[in-house]
Amino acid sequence: MEKDITICFQTTSEISNAVEKIAKEECQNVSSVIESIIYFYLKDNKEFKGINQNRRRLERKKVRLPAFIGDPRWQRRDFEEGNIIDISFGGIRLSVPKGTKLEIQRDTKEIRVNFTLADCIWRINLKCHPRWESEFKEEVLIGATLVDPDFYSYTALQRYLI
Repeated sequence: MEKDITICFQTTSEISNAVEKIAKEECQNVSSVIESIIYFYLKDNKEFKGINQNRRRLERKKVRLPAFIGDPRWQRRDFEEGNIIDISFGGIRLSVPKGTKLEIQRDTKEIRVNFTLADCIWRINLKCHPRWESEFKEEVLIGATLVDPDFYSYTALQRYLI
């Protein structure tokens, strides 16, 4: 959905600080947090009929799982440490420290993500296609879709997500 309107308003420092804190915790920008608050208010009060439905087909689960992320051409020892922030059967959002050698370029077709789940013995190795990247002060967030997970990885994810 294209955003074509800018709204400016004045508020107190307490509200401003609270919104900035939420934005930092949710890894979003302030504008997105304010838009979400307004969205849910309007939706709950049924004031706005034109709100689009969530376009995600699969619900994401918020997590904080350590992972190793890298280019499939690299050796495993060269993978960067990062975190999985949320995951679903179709996609994943990752956080890597800013300044690492893992940089997603427009021509990057594939990344690999290796991690473990609490109830699994073996590591899960997922092939992903990066869809977007967002840089922040100390980290880079990456959104990616999962590509043909193997049977073991898919069933382990299914047990974990359900």
